Amino acid sequence: MAASKPAGGKYTSKTAKTRAKSTAARTLKPPTWKRAVIQGVVLAGLYFVIIWVWQKGGGLNLWGAILIAVVGFIIFTLMAYSIDRFTYNRRRRKIEGPGSGK
Repeated sequence: MAASKPAGGKYTSKTAKTRAKSTAARTLKPPTWKRAVIQGVVLAGLYFVIIWVWQKGGGLNLWGAILIAVVGFIIFTLMAYSIDRFTYNRRRRKIEGPGSGK
């Protein structure tokens, strides 16, 4: 930690902003459909298990639980990609700063 201190020994707001920009730029990943689909598959599996266990003795059969899981997969995948894209664009604009063109 001491090695990353500026020469004067104090952190300035400029130093903090520079470090924040370099860290954010390094970890900022663009949204991908692959990531959204993987999240959707995991959540659809959880939907199916929860619905199947919850309705085991009820009026919902296997195909009803599968249908709900598929609908949940589609909705969640679209929402996950949209949210990832929104947050990516927002963070990118924040890193670029005001007056950077767009």
